[in-house]
Amino acid sequence: MLARCGLLMTGLLAGFSGSATELVYAPINPSFVGGNPNNAAGLLAIAGAQNSTHAPTLTPLQNFNNALQQAILNRLSSETLTAVFGKGSTLVPGTYDTAGYSISIQDMGNGTLQVTTTDKSTGAQVSFNISSSNLAVSSGP
Repeated sequence: MLARCGLLMTGLLAGFSGSATELVYAPINPSFVGGNPNNAAGLLAIAGAQNSTHAPTLTPLQNFNNALQQAILNRLSSETLTAVFGKGSTLVPGTYDTAGYSISIQDMGNGTLQVTTTDKSTGAQVSFNISSSNLAVSSGP
C-alpha cells in the first residue's frame, strides 16, 4: 500500500514539473501594440464610469433663451445682407471684403454662381455653387 502511495506521489510530482512556463507580459490596453482588442469595450466602460464631466442639462427657459438668441442673430445676419446687397437684389459677381473674410462671387455661366469665402487670418477657404438645380459645397486650404 505504501508502495502504491509512493508511485502515485511520484507520478503527480512528475506531472507538475513539466507544466511550468515562463511568464510573458501582455499589455491590457488595446491602444498599445500587441494589446487585445477584445478588452476595448470593457476599458471604455471603465473610463466612462470614471468620467465625472457631463453635458449640462438646460431648463426649458434656457432652451427658449438660446432659441431666441439664435433667431435674433439670424435676423441681424439677414438685415446685414440686405444692407450690403440691397432689398430684393440678387448676388452680383465681385469681391466683398469684411474685417476677417474676403467673399468672392463668380458667374460660372448657365445660371450658376460660385461663392468662395476666404478667412484672412488663416487662408482657409470654403466654396459653394448656387444654381437653380442644385447646391454643391466644398472646402479647400
